[in-house]
Amino acid sequence: MQLGDFGFGWQWLPLTDTLAVCKFSAIASMLVEKTGIGLRFIDGNHENFDKLSLLPVGETGMREVAPGVFHLPRGMRFEIDGASFLALGGATSLDRLARTPSVSWWEAEAITTRDVEACGSETVDVLLTHDMPLQCGLRSDRAQSGFGIKADMDWYLNRLRVAEVVETVRPKWVFHGHLHHRYERDLRPELATTVLGLASDKSPLGLSSVVFDTQVQTIHLTEVEG
Repeated sequence: MQLGDFGFGWQWLPLTDTLAVCKFSAIASMLVEKTGIGLRFIDGNHENFDKLSLLPVGETGMREVAPGVFHLPRGMRFEIDGASFLALGGATSLDRLARTPSVSWWEAEAITTRDVEACGSETVDVLLTHDMPLQCGLRSDRAQSGFGIKADMDWYLNRLRVAEVVETVRPKWVFHGHLHHRYERDLRPELATTVLGLASDKSPLGLSSVVFDTQVQTIHLTEVEG
């Protein structure tokens, strides 16, 4: 499972004069076929939401963007080995003012009240998000984005909505990306929630990924390279 900023719809591979596919999704699909391992992803803030929203949601509740490659819509629930999961993609682009609407930025990137409502109230074992919940706080060097008050307030509101879902569904684990920084933090005792943020794909595998054992619902640390 990939935790957002999948990069859907940024580059297109023409198949015919009237048909094209997302280039990165096609590459991922070839790896799925080669390995036999399916791929699911939640949206981040760097997806072409105009194109993604046009794809139908199938009977499984997912969007198939390429053979074997599926998008998990916000609010989708599923189980693996009895462990329950909830998907809540979305985040705000802090550098939004430097981006072009419908070219490198899409308004649908941010989590909405409707997305929060779609998550429901039933407890869940694992919450998959792109943004971090507000309960985590921030390291002192990340207290502000550096992109101005408006960017910081948009980010605060998005994290607040993630926090609202955490308070409601009380997951044992929250896995997220977005900050490109690996950390682990336990929230206050009554929540009994551990948040794990992952680094970017340009970081060593041990920082940018985690192995989650669905049967005992704990993580296995991957070896950190370098």
